[in-house]
Amino acid sequence: MSEELVMKQRHSLSHIMAAAIKNLYSGTTTVQFGVGPAIDNGFYYDVDFGDVKISEEDFKKIEKEMRKIINKDLPITYSERSREEALAWAEENGQKFKTELINDLPEDETISFYTLGDFEDLCKGPHVESTGKVGAFKLEKVAGAYWRGDEKREMLTRIYGLAFETEDELKEYEKKQEEAKKRDHRKLGKELGLFCFSELVGSGLPMYTPRGTVLRDMLNDFAQSYRIKNGYQKVCIPHIALVDLYKTSGHYEKFPEMLQFTSQESGDHLALKPVNCPHHTQIFASQPRSYKEMPVKFLETTMVYRDERKGELGGLSRVRSITQDDSHVFCTEDQIGQIFGELIASAKDLYARIDMKLRLRLSFRDDGDGYTGTPEMWEKAESAIQAMAEEHKIEYFIGIGEAAMYGPKMDFMAADALGREWQVATVQLDYATPSRFGLEYTDVDGSKKTPVMIHCALVGSLERFMSVLIEHTAGWFPAWMAPEQTRVLTLNDDVKDYAKTVEDVVKSTKIFLFNKTYDVRYTVDDRNESLGKKIREATKMKIPFILIVGPKDAEAKQVSVRWSESGEETKIGLKDLKEFLIENIERSFYTDEEFFDLKD
Repeated sequence: MSEELVMKQRHSLSHIMAAAIKNLYSGTTTVQFGVGPAIDNGFYYDVDFGDVKISEEDFKKIEKEMRKIINKDLPITYSERSREEALAWAEENGQKFKTELINDLPEDETISFYTLGDFEDLCKGPHVESTGKVGAFKLEKVAGAYWRGDEKREMLTRIYGLAFETEDELKEYEKKQEEAKKRDHRKLGKELGLFCFSELVGSGLPMYTPRGTVLRDMLNDFAQSYRIKNGYQKVCIPHIALVDLYKTSGHYEKFPEMLQFTSQESGDHLALKPVNCPHHTQIFASQPRSYKEMPVKFLETTMVYRDERKGELGGLSRVRSITQDDSHVFCTEDQIGQIFGELIASAKDLYARIDMKLRLRLSFRDDGDGYTGTPEMWEKAESAIQAMAEEHKIEYFIGIGEAAMYGPKMDFMAADALGREWQVATVQLDYATPSRFGLEYTDVDGSKKTPVMIHCALVGSLERFMSVLIEHTAGWFPAWMAPEQTRVLTLNDDVKDYAKTVEDVVKSTKIFLFNKTYDVRYTVDDRNESLGKKIREATKMKIPFILIVGPKDAEAKQVSVRWSESGEETKIGLKDLKEFLIENIERSFYTDEEFFDLKD
């Protein structure tokens, strides 16, 4: 079935639900209807039930009434009215939200309605022909929603429903949703001791435990290793700046959520940085530049800050303190292809190593006026980005209106283990910002030229990337990035001395990843507890390799190794333990060919 027809079914179900609500509740309260669109995986309707409180306990009777309407196979018919007729309809039916919508319609716009049975609704459509053609559905949840998204307006009750062509598709979606709940990064982050929040610190401001910090550091080293390999240099900037910096860059208007303050000491008007690029332009501008040193490549991992609404904050997915693996390149026009090629290759390799499939969204501008630069600059940049996507043979689609204010973007979309797609890496081409700051370099003929700027984050926000990765792996991180890679467990106190020998081997083991050497991350559990309890606790913490030491192991100079996720066990001689750990941890990162080349 086409996506267009599925969306028609979902939109029709929102009207059927509204009709059912009217049938059930209009006798006891004045039911005011807001809007009821089709959405991904289903539909919703915003409703003011007056003094009546709706909960999921009411879903059964609403669904029953909906099925009555569906079984009647009522035709869903289209009609048009004049503005005066439409307003009279809204007034007659006591629908103040519909009155507002009608008044906001352009003078020349057709005002259309759809009718099923005795229920009529203001709507552009489209819909299926009759109520019997809507497929499988189920009411999902109830939430609050401000009218038109304005927190100063009325709070309505939003009822969500799921809708698919068949019952099998609906059941498959629900199965994935149950799995998603188990993988929820907020739940796993707490269970695995990775991060926490505090009401005293504030909403959207996560703090990382030692285990979570290890994971962040490994991910950052991983992401930045690609840039370092391609000649990027580290820089470091402050977390505040004069607001004038962002007025020059254009971010002052773009980021109303910018956190601003006035210094009591100096009177300076300052802001916490919402982005890093304006600071980086000033490092480029701090000395004369020549074509001979182009491209100039800066990298930095640092936080930016945005004052998101509390209701939009959630776990690590949406935060106020955002850590970016940021990089900016200042280059000549004929170097754009080379820089983009490096970054595209880096993104493809990075996401392949964590088993996530990529495709591209080419984020272009719309006809709005919230962009910097000339139309000619935009046309040139968008054509260049599309040509590069085709050259590198990556599946892509175009997102109109998704561009950054200063230029089009390549946004990398990664599919996780449940098939959900997330925006992760981004590469942005920017002709506007260097001009706004008057950046220049001396060309081969001695003339002054304006460089092109390329912005890139390979994982984007470390917080958001961690949330995606936790849910993608269900907390079973690849051994190379696991906060705790192995744990030594003792069967009883008689083997403590031998366990210390095993610990010494683990402690002396070094892992080589992305041109850096790391110690194996381990702990020892020699508590006076049962082995079963120790194994359960280690498994709950999703530790890749559990080393069990008992009297027989001590006698045979070996350890029993348990792969926690599979539960598989094997015996490894003490003399082979170091090589075993190196091979299994490094091979969780490298391909077989790379691993053997490394050993050679």
